[in-house]
Formats: sequence, structure tokens, C-alpha cells
Amino acid sequence: MVNHAGTKYIETERVILRKFVEDDADDMFNNWASDSKVTKYLTWPTHGSIEVSQEVLKNWIDDYKNIENYQWAIELKESGSLIGSAALMNIDNHNENCEIGYCLGQKFWYKGIMTEVFLGIIEFAFHEVGFQRITGRHDVANTSSGRVMEKCGLKYEGALRKINKNSSGILVDCKYYSILKDEYKI
Repeated sequence: MVNHAGTKYIETERVILRKFVEDDADDMFNNWASDSKVTKYLTWPTHGSIEVSQEVLKNWIDDYKNIENYQWAIELKESGSLIGSAALMNIDNHNENCEIGYCLGQKFWYKGIMTEVFLGIIEFAFHEVGFQRITGRHDVANTSSGRVMEKCGLKYEGALRKINKNSSGILVDCKYYSILKDEYKI
């Protein structure tokens, strides 16, 4: 049974996962949302102005009223800067599963940070919320995201053709992965 807890504070070795606040707009815009290389494989477009980031944050903060909302700011401990975001989405209470989504500022790629974030969220999703399955997906061209999923113990399940529009509005094929609670090892 799923026991929703909302977006809770999670701490790992190098990062803090926390709720967004309005003051995060500058970091969000400057560190990842305005970078077309970061948004290239995502489902939302690059932010063209700080105002877009402010509006997105306003909506995300308002959504925290819903206990089934899981939207984290990724804060780097050593600097206190926000470097990305992660979320649980497509929540299916009846079947006790969800999907994870994430993005990270380009200068923080290839350092194992997203793997660390993902593992912290998996632990929370399985042991505090009670999900039985977590799914991840990525544009087939974004092989780095697939490597993060594999490092976190997710198994490749297959690809769906032209399933999602990317940030440019083009339908792309996506690879799907999942991990089950009884497969997860702390």
C-alpha cells in the first residue's frame, strides 16, 4: 500500500534534496533550465528568461499542497547552489508504481551526482512511500541517462517508438527501465 509523504528532505553524501522556494529561480535559470544542452532530451523547452523559471517554480511550489507531489531541488552541499531537479511522476496508486524524472546542470555531468540523487530517491520511494515499482525512461539518443538508470539497478525493458515529444516538439523513441522493491538492495 502506498503511504504518500510529499516531497521530503533527503540528504546524501554530496547533495541535499529539498522543496523548491521562490529564491531558487536564479540558480534554476542559470545552472540548468536555460541551457539547451541540458534540455535537449527533456520534454520541456529551454527557459528563455528568468520569468519562465519563476513561473515554473511558482507552480511547483503551489503543487506541494498535494501530498502526492514529489519535486526536489538538488542542492550541492559544498556550494549551496542548486544544480538540478528530480521528481516522481506518473504516480499510479492502484498499482503502486511511479516514474522518475531528472535533470542536472551540464557542469555537474559525469561526476556520479545524478546516480547519488537517484539512489536517494529510490530508497525514499520504496521504504517511506511504499511504491513497488519505479520506472525510468529516456530519449534513445540520451545514452548517459540510460547508464544512470543501470547504475541504480534498473533493468532495461524495451523501447517505445515515437512516444514523447522532446523540447523541440519532435516525437522521439524512448527506452524504458524499471526496478522492483524486492530487487532493490540497500
